[in-house]
Amino acid sequence: MEQDNARSIQTGEVPALVAGLPIVNVWYGGQSIGLYRVKQVDERAMVLKHGAISFPVGTPLDVVDFQRLIPNSASLRVSTMVVDNTLHGIRLVW
Repeated sequence: MEQDNARSIQTGEVPALVAGLPIVNVWYGGQSIGLYRVKQVDERAMVLKHGAISFPVGTPLDVVDFQRLIPNSASLRVSTMVVDNTLHGIRLVW
């Protein structure tokens, strides 16, 4: 039997449609906002595709990197800050 959903402690149910894509769970104010696709990532920054909610520059967000996309990260949860929000995506740094 094929599994339709992947499961993570931090994300809950991940729809099969996005299960193989580079995604992170974005949190704001202690609440999960949802899953966002990752366009680019390096050791100090990440660019997310726009989702249902767009965040202004200066917004503090937590990112749960359950797929281990961030190189050399000691934790699955990273506190970030929005430093750019353009047509190209939402840029976060930590």
